[in-house]
Amino acid sequence: MADDNRPLKYMRYAIGEIILVVIGILIALQINTWKEEHQAKRVEFVILTELKKNIEADILELDSTLTKVNHRIRSSKIILKSLSNNDSYDDSLNSHFGWAMVYDNMQFHTGAYESLKSSGSQLINDESLRFEISNYYDFVINDMKTSFREIRDDFYNYMLDFLRKEFLFFENAGPTAQPTDFEALKQNKTFILSLGIFVDVQRQTEKYLKITLKESRDLLEKIDARIEKIDS
Repeated sequence: MADDNRPLKYMRYAIGEIILVVIGILIALQINTWKEEHQAKRVEFVILTELKKNIEADILELDSTLTKVNHRIRSSKIILKSLSNNDSYDDSLNSHFGWAMVYDNMQFHTGAYESLKSSGSQLINDESLRFEISNYYDFVINDMKTSFREIRDDFYNYMLDFLRKEFLFFENAGPTAQPTDFEALKQNKTFILSLGIFVDVQRQTEKYLKITLKESRDLLEKIDARIEKIDS
């Protein structure tokens, strides 16, 4: 076309070709960007769904553990009151001793969070939610675990020795436990003091359980909202 002295027509053709190539590249980039964003949302959706399952499982266990801790505190108070009032021994106390003389623990479901940390927290595109998730597992759950460790340590350092020396039997299935000599137990100031301290530790655990339950439910609500937004 240039040899035929038609440079203007050639330039128009060349420019048209360039524009078509550029448009093709832009479309390809747009499609690639859309695919990457779609894939990122899909990955985030899967991670959040797994986190949701883990937190829901934890809420069930936290609820169950809180119920048992409340029961242990009530039974401990009944025993301390009976010892303080110099009451006569009654078989109904066996159940209260069974509840009062042991402790509770639980394993948190952290698999999804550990996977998120190893893959990179940036996979959660919502910065605020990303912070909430990190705060929940790194601080709220850790505080709850610390409380469980404290009550376990208190049991093994103090209550277990009483359970071995001052009781005829202990059955966790009931639970039930019978003291060897209830009258002697009334005079055992170390036992009474230790059980009172154990109740205080249980109360602290009860407090953290309530906090953790609230934080769990709040986080679950935010995760549900994000999942719904991604899936819409």
